[in-house]
Amino acid sequence: MSWQGIEIVHVVAMDNKQCIGVDNQLPWHLPADLQHFKQITQGGVIVMGRKTFDSLGRLLPNRSHWVLTRQPDWQHDGVHVAQTLDALLDGAAADAAARGQAALYIIGGGELFELTLSVADRLEITHVALDVQGHAHYPELPSAWVADDLQSPMLVDEKTQVQFRFATYRKA
Repeated sequence: MSWQGIEIVHVVAMDNKQCIGVDNQLPWHLPADLQHFKQITQGGVIVMGRKTFDSLGRLLPNRSHWVLTRQPDWQHDGVHVAQTLDALLDGAAADAAARGQAALYIIGGGELFELTLSVADRLEITHVALDVQGHAHYPELPSAWVADDLQSPMLVDEKTQVQFRFATYRKA
């Protein structure tokens, strides 16, 4: 679908029940997944809700940050802020185009994933083989989304023994 010619990509890690967060934090620590996230988003435009930004605790290096918030006076140095989804996507797409980027990356949270799933072009999902009791969830994927590239077989984190795999989804 793209937004102003810019591909919209969700980048997310989720468990077996599509949990993506507990108390505004990732429910696991998987260094390989963090590297995967960095590889995908490095140098790009990342888009998130305010709670997701707050959970990061800082700006991520070498990325342009866009935040959607209902709080009209919220601001943070180095962050572009929008109060509507259209303003967010318009601004982030223009930013990506100005940077010579072909995509913008939506990184959470659950509400923003839900709002943008219908306009997303690609999903980069880390499937984590856990069942976490969390507060934030990724939306159910409509049947139109299919895995077109399983980037790896099931991997195992050496420290935690948690199994996970990377998958790319596109609309059929």
